[in-house]
Amino acid sequence: MGRTGIVALRVLLVLIMLGALAAQLWIFPTLAGELAVSYPELGWLRAPMLAVVVLILIGVQIGLVAIWRLLSMVELDRVFTPRAFWWVDAIIAAAIFDTVLVAGIFAVLSFGAHANPPALAMSLLALVVCGAAFALLMGVMRGLLRKASALTVELSEVV
Repeated sequence: MGRTGIVALRVLLVLIMLGALAAQLWIFPTLAGELAVSYPELGWLRAPMLAVVVLILIGVQIGLVAIWRLLSMVELDRVFTPRAFWWVDAIIAAAIFDTVLVAGIFAVLSFGAHANPPALAMSLLALVVCGAAFALLMGVMRGLLRKASALTVELSEVV
């Protein structure tokens, strides 16, 4: 990955992080309040669901920090070190964490509150499938990193 690609990705990571912060501090709390007023019978869900959504956004932010760190390692040509595995594992853990929380929201809204309209249900299921696919993809990428790291060590011994 060239310098331009790394800079472009970092700009996008900053924008995503700012969006997640805005969502945590302003968008979702405001939306939760408006939904509690519009649907008072579901007002009891306001605090727990808001807490879970904030936790999901924290998981996203952890993943973004891990990607930033991996970009730094790529930039310094140190991506084939044991430290890189820790950051890839952090991305995988964050993806699994978020996927489980979204599945929990789906379950609570569908089976606990009986308040999951079809569009929201399909969106939540799509997020669960995408989150699981992303976690599995990152597992494959971790395996590729492991093999590439082993080959790099082997090659350095030959040279």
